[in-house]
Amino acid sequence: LYPILKRLEAAGQLAVYSMEHSGRLRKYYRITEAGERRIFAFLAEWRQLMRVLAHIEAEVEKHD
Repeated sequence: LYPILKRLEAAGQLAVYSMEHSGRLRKYYRITEAGERRIFAFLAEWRQLMRVLAHIEAEVEKHD
């Protein structure tokens, strides 16, 4: 999980800040506007992929 969080932070998609909690320093992560834009882009790509797969499945079923 931490390598992914580091990668998202480096890409500017997560903001990281530290705070003390119960005497221990903890890291907290917050999604940035760039991260939100990337999520929406990913979801659009995913929907397009699902449409392509549904089309392929329909064509395969026609030939069965």
